[in-house]
Amino acid sequence: MYRKLLGDILLQLPSAKESKSYVVMEEVKETLSLPLED
Repeated sequence: MYRKLLGDILLQLPSAKESKSYVVMEEVKETLSLPLED
């Protein structure tokens, strides 16, 4: 969906010369607890 928006709309604008995209991969913490030492 983003690629279609970028290619069909955003890059057609007169002020848009080029585009650079960066893929971000991250791991999200799934629990709310933190390991604590006893």
